Amino acid sequence: MLVLARKIGEKIILNDDIEIIVLDSNQNTVRIGINAPKNVSVYREELYKEIKTANTDSKNASTNSMSALHELLKNRGVTVNNTNYENLTNKLHNE
Repeated sequence: MLVLARKIGEKIILNDDIEIIVLDSNQNTVRIGINAPKNVSVYREELYKEIKTANTDSKNASTNSMSALHELLKNRGVTVNNTNYENLTNKLHNE
């Protein structure tokens, strides 16, 4: 981990196109500004973790739903092409 000390108004540059600026500092808080290209996602850590958890939960729900649908169809005597089912579940696992 690189640790830097910066004063208000000083910057840190990443990859020539991301700029981190110290805006303000008081007691226990440092305010920073981030200039980055629109294609670069910038999140607070707690929000990033929520997004990752939601995505994982969504993927698991989709996989579970596919499994439940497959079982329901199988129990009703509907022939399900296992290759198509496996392709769908593999696609869900790889997303």
